[in-house]
Amino acid sequence: MQGRRIRVRGQVQGVGFRPFIWQLAQRFGLRGEVLNDPEGVLILAAGEALDAFEVAIAAEAPLLARVDAVESGPAEIAAAEGFSIAASRGTGAETRVTPDAATCPDCLAEIRDPGDRRYGYAFANCTHCGPRFTILRELPYDRAQTTMAAFEMCADCRAEYENPADRRFHAQPVACPACGPRLWIEPPRDGDPIAEAAARLARGEVLAIKGLGGFHLAVDATNAAAVALLRARKRRPAKPLALMGTMAMIEAHAAPDKAERALLADPAAPIVLLEKAGETLPEGLAPGQGHLGW
Repeated sequence: MQGRRIRVRGQVQGVGFRPFIWQLAQRFGLRGEVLNDPEGVLILAAGEALDAFEVAIAAEAPLLARVDAVESGPAEIAAAEGFSIAASRGTGAETRVTPDAATCPDCLAEIRDPGDRRYGYAFANCTHCGPRFTILRELPYDRAQTTMAAFEMCADCRAEYENPADRRFHAQPVACPACGPRLWIEPPRDGDPIAEAAARLARGEVLAIKGLGGFHLAVDATNAAAVALLRARKRRPAKPLALMGTMAMIEAHAAPDKAERALLADPAAPIVLLEKAGETLPEGLAPGQGHLGW
């Protein structure tokens, strides 16, 4: 069957690109397959709406994707019913590795919902958010090539992973409390590790938080003595410290404009420098500075 071979280059692995292509193929009534390989994403497709399909690839790409090029040419496509996500091919790496992304609003809503099976689960993620670069061992980006390979999906997570209508369709790090990584605290304590961590911060202690790509040292930013203790332990007398907080907390200490708010909400979760305003925080956070990094 005569069709088209379409190569997509850029940041296209680990961003839900294959499920996105699958959904486009359903919309345009195409046959064929999509897969990851060392050069990015490869699409073999046949049908009457290939031109419109190709335009939509760049125009409607997932939020975390960065499409550098869409290259296409004629190709013979094996006769098949429907469109599928095929197994990844090849070794080596010529594609851009996707960075981690901040937890999306949908996953946050699940974490905060007492009726959701991921209630309170710190490692909730989907095709729109979560770890990418820091869990990747080698390309192509598939679960077996990541540190999540050690965690076998439970039946519920597998059902989400295989459901084209689910936002976790082919989300490689998909996990839940029943099958995924778990939190613990040292020295060990009974009860919720997050609640214990919060209690230690409230007592003015320095907390070492092991994240996906290393350790973060944290203190209560409103506690001047705790900030001074952190500086003494890090031997960092003046370099500004980064702050974390909700938008409501940020608004109590700064007045972000529209552009700054957009950056604060960006999936990349950059540190945004905001001019000090409103309630005063300890000077030790950024000595002599008129801005704080949130």
